[in-house]
Amino acid sequence: MSTFPHTQAAAPILLVTDLSAQGDRALDRAVVLARQRKARLIAVHVLEPGMSAAAGGAPSWHRLSEDHREWARYRMDLDLAGAGIDSEIRVESGDPAEQILLLAQASGCGLVVTGVGRNESLGKLLLGSTVRKLVRHLALPVLVVKNRPHGPYPNGIVATDFSPESGQALRMAAQWMTGTPLTLFHACDTALGMPGDAARAPESLQRDLDHEMHRFLEGVAGLPPGVPADRVVQYGEPETLLSEYVFRTRCDLVVAGAQRMKGIMGAMVGSVAERLLESLPSDVMLVRGQAVP
Repeated sequence: MSTFPHTQAAAPILLVTDLSAQGDRALDRAVVLARQRKARLIAVHVLEPGMSAAAGGAPSWHRLSEDHREWARYRMDLDLAGAGIDSEIRVESGDPAEQILLLAQASGCGLVVTGVGRNESLGKLLLGSTVRKLVRHLALPVLVVKNRPHGPYPNGIVATDFSPESGQALRMAAQWMTGTPLTLFHACDTALGMPGDAARAPESLQRDLDHEMHRFLEGVAGLPPGVPADRVVQYGEPETLLSEYVFRTRCDLVVAGAQRMKGIMGAMVGSVAERLLESLPSDVMLVRGQAVP
């Protein structure tokens, strides 16, 4: 492992891996981000009590023993060797979400990076297990990686409904995706439910939305110059329009608030979010707003 000095300005990145083939994509993205920000990377694998070798196709080293713990550490050490980053490897035992929360808080991490998990669709993972718990209880962005990285993100979309949560999402995207052009995307249901764009909207509606967009950006403090690089407003069903826009523009990253969003994402436990997250071809960074009661 490389050990260049860790600076206080760069919060550590926490990589959560199950050591699956899909988890390799999250590892590669975490390495890219750590290099970009010269941040320390903490890679953690959690051994779950009661998981047998036959459960869900899990390999035998998932079972709790010192041999299996050392094997997991060996695998992660091998994966990070030669990455040219300051890294630390942790193998913990217990409930994955609880162990990840404790480690992220104790280490002062600024971002959690994870993959889609064991043979689960992204929607099932977010709504039914570890990542859902992380988003609900950890006041850090959670980046869910679906695609193999080819360097820094060339572009990104920040979904907004003009809420404080989507403002926080934009702020975190600007902080973590330095140099990535960010498009602020708002989808608005019309009375007739017909899709369209700003150029075809009634002038009064267009003026109102332009004013609301301007007021929203004024309320997001600390944005660097050039963020967002572009603004897009479309009309119709929000989740459908966002999915189509991401696919059409070949966007690599969508950033969204994870609580109380009205149009684009809905609550992370809602059916709209499940449909949207399953349909997005991009990586997804979820940014929690205020604490969930």
